[in-house]
Amino acid sequence: METLWYLEMNNLFLVNTFFIGQMILLGLFYNSILKIKVQKKFVKISLIVALLVLTIQFISTPKEFLKFNLFEITMTSLLIVVFALMHFYNMLTENKTYYYVSMGIIIYLLSSTVLFIIGNLTSTLNNDVKYISWMVNAFLNVVYYLFILFQWKVSFSPKKSLQS
Repeated sequence: METLWYLEMNNLFLVNTFFIGQMILLGLFYNSILKIKVQKKFVKISLIVALLVLTIQFISTPKEFLKFNLFEITMTSLLIVVFALMHFYNMLTENKTYYYVSMGIIIYLLSSTVLFIIGNLTSTLNNDVKYISWMVNAFLNVVYYLFILFQWKVSFSPKKSLQS
């Protein structure tokens, strides 16, 4: 993305591609770990409907793909949060599998979506205010990755056995 910026080319299509890819991959992740058929069906149908809506939006107004598309960011992020919340609901009665990943997803995606919306509204303010919102987003992104790292450590580190 920085290379395109240095070449003075529009790189926002990469952001839009990232959010769509994130929605698809995390949707498939949650589809694979959810066990209730209705929830799995909801995930599949939601992904298809979201992709159709975005396809219609990009066909009807192609310039949206080259802009900071708040509608896409909000829809894709909140859809993933809904999937993660369904998984949390299931964890009330099941094992706590992928607990920390889901926690990180919920914290990061909810807060970053709010920051993107606020950031778009504050685009007319001075650069210091915009810089603060991007720094908070970067911090939240690090927290998100720490949740993923901790989940990896919990899931894959060798378990110590108790010996008498």
